[in-house]
Amino acid sequence: MKRLTILFITCFMVLGASSATKTNAKEEEKADSSLLLKNYLKALETLVKERDSLNTSTATSAPNAYYYQILSQPALYSSSIHQMLGQTDLSSSDQQLQRLFASRKMLSSLYTGAPQLVRQTESDITGQAAIRGDINDRLTAADKLADKVAAASLVPELDGPVEVITRRPNFWKFSGTTSLQFAQNYISDNWYKGGETNWIGNFDLTLHANYNDQRKITWENTLDAQLGFQTTETDEKRTFRPSHNLLRYTGNAGYKAWKNWYYSLLVILQTQIAPNYQRNTDKITSKILSPLEITIAPNMKYEIAWGKKKQFTGQLNIAPLAMKIVYVNDDELVTNFGIEAGKHQKTTFGPNITLNTKWQICKQVSWTNRMYWFSNFDYNIWEWENNINFTITKLITANLHLYPRFDNSNKNYRSGKNHDGTYLMFKELLSLGLTYNF
Repeated sequence: MKRLTILFITCFMVLGASSATKTNAKEEEKADSSLLLKNYLKALETLVKERDSLNTSTATSAPNAYYYQILSQPALYSSSIHQMLGQTDLSSSDQQLQRLFASRKMLSSLYTGAPQLVRQTESDITGQAAIRGDINDRLTAADKLADKVAAASLVPELDGPVEVITRRPNFWKFSGTTSLQFAQNYISDNWYKGGETNWIGNFDLTLHANYNDQRKITWENTLDAQLGFQTTETDEKRTFRPSHNLLRYTGNAGYKAWKNWYYSLLVILQTQIAPNYQRNTDKITSKILSPLEITIAPNMKYEIAWGKKKQFTGQLNIAPLAMKIVYVNDDELVTNFGIEAGKHQKTTFGPNITLNTKWQICKQVSWTNRMYWFSNFDYNIWEWENNINFTITKLITANLHLYPRFDNSNKNYRSGKNHDGTYLMFKELLSLGLTYNF
């Protein structure tokens, strides 16, 4: 019994001693932390006094950003570690650097003496947008931008004399299209310039020179040259005959009236390039300037631009009274175009409507249309040119040309001579070849 009592007393004493030891350890740790905190606050107070001594000349009471790191919640800053581990020269006369070095030195003592108080890092604060790195100068509410630039010179400093060059805007726009096509061609027997159905090779050239001052005045100029030759079996006198044969200038000068309407003057000059002959004879049916058709039409022009991307564009010209001149230079061809013998020209007046449109159906297909009508209330001339262009590659294209024409102006046609009883003519051309836009 005595042994058990002695053993119990011994264990109790050991446990009590152990508990007392742990309690003492905790109390010592708290005392150390309290002492370290007191030292930190004391050093901080000293640093504040030093700051006040350095800022004696500053009248503002705004907080100084250089003490942000030690006045805010403790955090691990990389600049303090670099200063502590690196060979930083702390002997600087700059007051701002003195503040920074002192703050970093204080933080270094905190990191080594009480790391458990540091609960966040510099990246944590940056992620909260608490620190901005794009502000270098200290600004106050009294600063004015006008005061900072008031003394600046607004006159540029130049090394030599200045030469002033005035450039006028260029209102002209030039473009063109050229193509070489191989085609199958159909021409009605009563086509007013002659010709026959066959396979042909054709060359086309279209030039544009357009003026637009973006305000009131426009002037559009278009030159079309089309020349095609065919081999023919019915003509024993010549191997090649022209089948696609046109030289035409179209000019349209306009002055804006309102919105899309313009007062304009339309001028069309049309003839052919190469002479044409009757089959198996040397008799010429037409040649350059025989005939030369001239249309002068003061009119109202309407500019067309439809669709979100302006896929359908064009012009409608309406002339209540236009002048049409037919001139034939060759004496032998005068009567072929309704001109009296001994004269070379015929002038008539009447209404005229001209419509030119372009429809970009899709990226590969476009349709260009020209419709022309003139009448002197005795006869009518109506033309409708259609060109449907199929883009195969950047250079290779296919073209379908459809050209119906109505013309009862020729007296020989009216009397029943040289025609089959109808005034309607038709020309068709299906071609494949090379096309280049510039």
